[in-house]
Amino acid sequence: MLAQLFPHPVYAEDQPSSHKILTIHCLHRGYTVGAIVGLFVPFARAALGTILRRPTLLSSVPWTARLVSSAAIGSLVGTSFLAFGMTMKMWGREEIEWQDRSWRILANKGQNREDDWSLGGIALGAVGLGITARRGGGLAKWQSLWRATAGGAAVGSVMGTVGHVLTSSKSVEEMERKVVAGEGPLAPNQKR
Repeated sequence: MLAQLFPHPVYAEDQPSSHKILTIHCLHRGYTVGAIVGLFVPFARAALGTILRRPTLLSSVPWTARLVSSAAIGSLVGTSFLAFGMTMKMWGREEIEWQDRSWRILANKGQNREDDWSLGGIALGAVGLGITARRGGGLAKWQSLWRATAGGAAVGSVMGTVGHVLTSSKSVEEMERKVVAGEGPLAPNQKR
């Protein structure tokens, strides 16, 4: 995403729009990380309710609605935390430090591919769950249109990240190498 929007010069000290690049990158990563953490919250609440022998507060709400809602809230919280963290980390830094970090982000092909997959997932998730909620199907009984759309975008971001990891040529090649060497999880001589 960022590689298509901003120029990538030969040298880091020539990188324009470095503040924008780094800010967009951090907010995007915070969104995805927050959604990932948010997806685990309903499971943690259910486990805690089981341990304490108390039903969870949302026991009447279906799991899919809980996951989507939790991912939406998690993405908002994750974005906020990373915005604060980036501000604290970069406060008072020299311009060349901003330029160097931004230049490295644009130079990283894996990061650019991850951004593209994640944005594709965000779009598909938001549109898919937004249309479903608008038509009154699925989650509409439990969530408003904006929450279903925001949750769909958050879950889509996570699914885009998972898709990137699973289809990354480096990870596939590494897995194949391990299998051939007899080290991987699919190796025939692996003890179960």
